[in-house]
Amino acid sequence: MFAAVKAAVSPGKNPYLATLGGLAVPVMLENLSQIFLGTVDTYFAGQIGDDAIAAINVTNMFMNLFVTVFTAFGVGVMVMISSALGEGDEAKANRLVRQAVLLGLGVGAGFGLLNFFCRRPFLMMAGAQGEILRLGLTYYLAVCVPCVFLCLTLILAGGLKAARNTRASMRAALAANLFNAVFDALFVHLGLGVLGLGLATTLARAFNLALLAGLYRRRVTPLHLDRRGWRPDPAALKALAGYSGPIMLTQLSARLAILIHGSLILHLGAVYYTANSIATQLDEYACIPSAGFEAATATMVSGSLGAGKPKDASRYTRTAFWATALAMTAAGAVLAFFALPLTGLFTQTGQIRQMVAQVLTFMVLFNWTSALSHILTSAVQGTGDSRYPLFVTLAGNILMRLGAGYLLAYGLGWGLIGIWSGIVLDFLMRGTLLGRRFIRQYRA
Repeated sequence: MFAAVKAAVSPGKNPYLATLGGLAVPVMLENLSQIFLGTVDTYFAGQIGDDAIAAINVTNMFMNLFVTVFTAFGVGVMVMISSALGEGDEAKANRLVRQAVLLGLGVGAGFGLLNFFCRRPFLMMAGAQGEILRLGLTYYLAVCVPCVFLCLTLILAGGLKAARNTRASMRAALAANLFNAVFDALFVHLGLGVLGLGLATTLARAFNLALLAGLYRRRVTPLHLDRRGWRPDPAALKALAGYSGPIMLTQLSARLAILIHGSLILHLGAVYYTANSIATQLDEYACIPSAGFEAATATMVSGSLGAGKPKDASRYTRTAFWATALAMTAAGAVLAFFALPLTGLFTQTGQIRQMVAQVLTFMVLFNWTSALSHILTSAVQGTGDSRYPLFVTLAGNILMRLGAGYLLAYGLGWGLIGIWSGIVLDFLMRGTLLGRRFIRQYRA
């Protein structure tokens, strides 16, 4: 077994890992840049005041939901274009890019209008009042209304990933983050407050979009954008929406489960809720490898199947799982080792620090279940099946994450470890069902 694992994760002996790593690492850095963007905004908001931090955070609760929708379209574009390129049909791939941009314009503009007219009830529904509501309305208007830039950015980035050029989208994201940091500092210095922070974020997204569009114009991949071929194609639009829709619902259901999960933890007590929030934030860093290898897996599985090479699809998936599991376990071990000082950055309450350390230590043993679930979700989506992962995610969330987690936390008195045990059981259930589905799909 150990020899198999070593062969799977040794780039010199495994060309599959070399290909996956070349795609995954830039995606990881791109995701890190997104985390950094939020950190920079929060830093400069702190120079304005605590209410500014709260206003940005409550706005980002909604922005994260919109990102879920836009990401779904990005994944749909990536898989469908990758399949077309695998078939050697560059004309079809380029038609899909144009139709995806048209669809993104409609979706982004629609959400922009919704945000413009509903920004006050949305923020009030989230509990914003007084000065936080006033600042939140300003920031929401500057960031959420022009969300079409982010929608189109994720779509064009998905196309580049499908063409196996993840470095280009990574460089554009890093440049946009630098742009955001510079203009955050400038606008705060000019006294524009949260409006300046919102403008900096939106301008950075527009800058990112311009960089990506320039890459398509320069034809750095087989995909390109010019003035021809922009007539709406109902069949292609329907195919894109039909494939991306279940992915969107899959991600939305997962986010909804997290919200319900939070209410269960809150009933354990405020100390448990705070500890879980800190543990979740820290564990996100251990999950960064998963995001990169998920994108790489979906790209290579869809491309391999499009080229008529199902065995390659299987090998890419197995290699991605082992690489992700080992990377997440290693990252989790580092977080667990430094759990107490890291938690001390957020709180000095001894009970909370001990609970966070327990959760992070527990997850070192079970981060591989998260890798299994997420890699197989991407693999099944890469086969062209976006509906089955939706049903499996719903079942896992209801039966294991919420149901079993509740029984373990309350019925057996396991507390926060019971909640996280439910998460592990959710991952195991999804990984088992998705693994069986993938085997049937790639052998078909």
